[in-house]
Amino acid sequence: MKQAVIQLQGVGKQFHDVWAVKDIHLDIQSGEFLTILGPSGCGKTTILRLISGLETCDSGEVMINGVNHTHVPASQRDVNTVFQSYALFPHMTVFENIAFGLTIRKMGKAVIREKVAEALAMVKLSGLEHRRIFQLSGGQQQRVAIARAIVNEPLILLLDEPLSALDYRLRKDMRIELKQLHRKLGITFIFVTHDQEEALTMSDRVVVMNHGRIEQDGTPKDIYEKPMNMFVANFVGESNILDGTVTATGQGRMDVTISGVSMNLTNSRGFSKGERVKILLRPEDMKVERRGQEPCEPPLLAGKVQDLIYKGTTVDLIIQLENGQMVFATEFFNEDAADIYYAPGEEVCLSWIDGWEAVLPDE
Repeated sequence: MKQAVIQLQGVGKQFHDVWAVKDIHLDIQSGEFLTILGPSGCGKTTILRLISGLETCDSGEVMINGVNHTHVPASQRDVNTVFQSYALFPHMTVFENIAFGLTIRKMGKAVIREKVAEALAMVKLSGLEHRRIFQLSGGQQQRVAIARAIVNEPLILLLDEPLSALDYRLRKDMRIELKQLHRKLGITFIFVTHDQEEALTMSDRVVVMNHGRIEQDGTPKDIYEKPMNMFVANFVGESNILDGTVTATGQGRMDVTISGVSMNLTNSRGFSKGERVKILLRPEDMKVERRGQEPCEPPLLAGKVQDLIYKGTTVDLIIQLENGQMVFATEFFNEDAADIYYAPGEEVCLSWIDGWEAVLPDE
């Protein structure tokens, strides 16, 4: 089996007697695009700084390419970081900023010119090498910071929320460019963000953190569709969470009573009869039917449309179930469907795509 390029073995870091991260075990493969996702203060940037050498571990070890780097200075690690603030030198030109690391390493001028030109081409800034930093847009400054990092041909590129200062349109464009750049370079990217959309759209693998610990480690698809606990379910994507009670089990299935209605669901976690559970449902997996004169037949849930939220290509229906709980259902928009067909106050029957629910313990 191929050895991981980075191995965090029981890593921990304290600040003022508080553990920012504790007992972190994480292997990162060569060439992987891994995203560390979590809310502010969860420890994700601390992990980045421990890998880069800008912080030292209070416990555990940091292995890079099989060599213990726990106490190796940052300057001696084959790692480069793109910071949230970009940390560019305002008194230097674009060329001088990008060439800074190469100049420190005392490379020849011809080699520096060639490497800087290649880096500028990769980030689509060719022809701007003589501009000052204050003459650039936010997106251009971000690209300069990336070019300065990749020009040194690091083994690992660390990105600490580098898109957070950009507007929405530019952020979306830069996500695509970063993904393309990763494919072109073939090196390991470790990206830190609190933005779930960035994590899901860019990454090979996502590590979700909370309170200094890893909550779940998996592919974007697994993180979104199969959350391991309620924190991940609530943090990643929009969710409807219904309360249920297991009334019968057998052959990998179980009967669960939800709002007085019995439904047969997959029992992948081995729940027992009598257990209380949470049923996670994504709005896009909900199915809405107009209620006729007759009551909703089980396993359909009865509800009433409270409001509609138009989002261009989709419409979110806010529906109140008979037990008073509000749920969201996403419908693709067209003039013959959601915006006209359903109206506030209209009674509907609600179900979901079979097998697309996630059932979690009642924490």
